[in-house]
Amino acid sequence: MAKSKTSSYILTLKLKTEKYQEDILNKRLEISRNIYNSCLGEILKRYKHTRELKDYRKEYKNIIKMSKDKERSKKFNELNKKYDLTEYSLHTYVKPIQKHFKDNVDSFTAQKIATRVFNSFQKLMFHQAKRVYFKRYGELNSVEGKSNKTGIRFQDNSLIWNGLKIPVIIKTNDIYVQMSLENRVKYCRIIRRIVKGKIKFYVQLILEGIPPMKINKTTGEIKNKIGKGNVGI
Repeated sequence: MAKSKTSSYILTLKLKTEKYQEDILNKRLEISRNIYNSCLGEILKRYKHTRELKDYRKEYKNIIKMSKDKERSKKFNELNKKYDLTEYSLHTYVKPIQKHFKDNVDSFTAQKIATRVFNSFQKLMFHQAKRVYFKRYGELNSVEGKSNKTGIRFQDNSLIWNGLKIPVIIKTNDIYVQMSLENRVKYCRIIRRIVKGKIKFYVQLILEGIPPMKINKTTGEIKNKIGKGNVGI
């Protein structure tokens, strides 16, 4: 899915969860962690095997010598596609894994997990990182969807995901949140945090547009007017 070209901002809302819903979310994050590690293990195995191939090393060295960045980037993409070191190839790999967990993790969320792995792997491949790490138990604390049409989505002030419907907490006098929710939701992200020793769940809405100006709840005036510091956006 192509990246949106419109402006975006994030609104984080606390979820009003019940115990059984928290148990389900924790289970799904653990499944997502296993999917993440499986994808990472697969792409690293492919990369290790590919680097041992004489033809790959020869092509790689020839591309490195190219002077034009645009042409070099194009050739790298072609080379990676040839040896299944692409984001799309990971999407293909994760498909049968997701089907096994379809009652908990939808296909779009699984694809975003694979994309997350690939983005991490690219840093290794382009020498921006010395290594990439598998996620240990409890270390994967977020998952996200690809759009607000299916999978993880936000409707009627509630998080909807594979049979779960969890309302968010919105204060009646929170004008900023109410104004923000008038904007289109591009996609959603579920976040798990530890607050004062307790696990709390949140939904992050990636919204189209720019943040509204923050309003003083007592006076109704705009906070930080232009010319008097940062505007509340």
